[in-house]
Amino acid sequence: MKIKKTKSLSSKIVLLIMIISILSVLIIFTVFERVNKKAFYSIEMEKANLVARTIEPLIAINIYLDMKDRNDQVLSQLLENPNILAVKVLKNNKVINEIISSEYASNTEESFIIEQVIHQPNSRNVLGSLIITYSNKNYKELIAQYSKILLIMFIVFSIIFTLFSLYVKKLLLPLRKIVKSLKKYSPDQEIEIPYVSQNNEIGLISKALNDMQKKISQYSDKQKNINQYLEEKVNEKTLELRKQLYTDTLTKLPNRHSLLNDIISSNDGALLIINIDDFKEINDFFGQMAGDDILKSFAYKLNSMFNKQQDLTISRLSGDEFALFFTKKPSAEEFIEIAKKLVSDVEKMIFFYENNELSIRVTVGGSYQIENVLEKADIALKSAKKRQESFLLYDEKLNIEEQYKDNIEWVKNLKIAIANDKIVPHFQAIYDNKSDKIASYECLIRLIDENENIISPYKFLTIAKKSRLYGELTKIMIEKSCKYFENINCDFSVNLSVEDILNKSTVEYIKQKIKEHNVSKKIIFEILESEGIENYEDVAIFTNEMKALGCRIAIDDFGSGYSNFEHLLQLKIDYIKIDGTLIKNIDHDINAQIVVETIVDFAQRLNILTVAEFVHNEAVYKKIKDLSIDRTQGFYLAQPQNQI
Repeated sequence: MKIKKTKSLSSKIVLLIMIISILSVLIIFTVFERVNKKAFYSIEMEKANLVARTIEPLIAINIYLDMKDRNDQVLSQLLENPNILAVKVLKNNKVINEIISSEYASNTEESFIIEQVIHQPNSRNVLGSLIITYSNKNYKELIAQYSKILLIMFIVFSIIFTLFSLYVKKLLLPLRKIVKSLKKYSPDQEIEIPYVSQNNEIGLISKALNDMQKKISQYSDKQKNINQYLEEKVNEKTLELRKQLYTDTLTKLPNRHSLLNDIISSNDGALLIINIDDFKEINDFFGQMAGDDILKSFAYKLNSMFNKQQDLTISRLSGDEFALFFTKKPSAEEFIEIAKKLVSDVEKMIFFYENNELSIRVTVGGSYQIENVLEKADIALKSAKKRQESFLLYDEKLNIEEQYKDNIEWVKNLKIAIANDKIVPHFQAIYDNKSDKIASYECLIRLIDENENIISPYKFLTIAKKSRLYGELTKIMIEKSCKYFENINCDFSVNLSVEDILNKSTVEYIKQKIKEHNVSKKIIFEILESEGIENYEDVAIFTNEMKALGCRIAIDDFGSGYSNFEHLLQLKIDYIKIDGTLIKNIDHDINAQIVVETIVDFAQRLNILTVAEFVHNEAVYKKIKDLSIDRTQGFYLAQPQNQI
């Protein structure tokens, strides 16, 4: 087997020096040659121009005085200069004098042509031109001599740099021998490093390496058991990290990762997930430290409650959630009884923090099936919270998984509809009850699906809010509604949620579109009172800004459960839209009639117009007229249409 011989460092350095040196010399000489050639050329051209400028006045006088013979004499004298090959004098583009030397024929390709304009004496009038053919023989001789000198200099410099490179290689040779000796080095065997005795830089390097060799040997002797020591430390750290990975730092209980490992390694089991109700309120009211203290106490109490229970693991899943995993599950009845007793026992617990007695309640979700046990217990927990029950066991009838899938599908449909411009407004007429004519239109959102079906908002608006697409839908409705009514002489209303009003980006967009389409005097903003207006000050800022632009404000779904007459006074509204739950049975519901009469009386005293929503039959329509409600909206009079 052949060993590939690598070039030494010294050889590489020498070769690099030679290449750089030769390239540098070549570049310098090339630059010098070009610069000097140009200089020689300029000198010869200047000579020729000087001759032309010198004789031009004589030629000009002779032409001016019509002395052609005198011009011939001047030209003949010029030919005595060996560098001048031919001279012509032109007048009106015709040759009037010309003389050519005997060398002209053999040097025409190696000459400079100089043309000098001949001016009338003491004037700028042009009499003709003087053309001189000037030999470049002298220029070529100069270039040849200069090139020879450059070549000699290049050879001399190349020899100097070559000798210098060989000298550098010789200087580096000791380093190569030192490196060769170091290849045999081993901590257990001392080697002899050459040139230690030399009193120069090489000797200093050798001495330093020799000292380093001794220190390494000493260190090696002390650290013979280093591998065993490191292995012990690595094992120790691994156990520590594993403990940190699978242990909750606050309660010291196994964490979510540990629980997942237990579930994966179990063939059967049951799980309870425990969530502390309204734990955020404890953190907000008493502080984070109080919350942490209660979590630690709760973990301790859970351990105490189940310390005799075998085949059970207690874990902390997240902030206020804990889990009980039964690796050997009890009977279904016993499992349910454990969960219910847990809820009851927790309610009796008392927690102390800085002389404060605190109690907590929990909601528990359970799964008795090992397959997807964590997901199923979590679904049961969420369902229990939704139903406001303290415990719920997972059952296929809960159908929560199907709801999750349906929600995901609707988010996808919403995104497709937004991307494909399939979110559109439909317009429902609102009638004036005195004139029975259309007073305005409400713009209602609709989604056109892939099969061109019209989808009502109750199917997708809740999902839009959860998936943060609601703001995008509001902007689409504002843009399309304003654009539609831009050139129609009719009022129109658009629904806004409190979320829209509190979003600065949405509010700025609304202002921009109102001004862009010039609809400030037509648009009515319906604020959804059914959502509960808590921050009336922020809403009041919005209503004041809109009214300053000329817009009007309506409270939608008024009477749905959050109505606050005092706060409504602050909003300076123009319309109250009475909620459909009060209107739909108003023809026979006495209580609804009393509430509506109160609202109408309140509105009339403040000069606020009232609108009855969801008017679905003639009896309801007649009743709202009897109650002096100003306007009517509902399927009985008009259904939403894609155009008016």
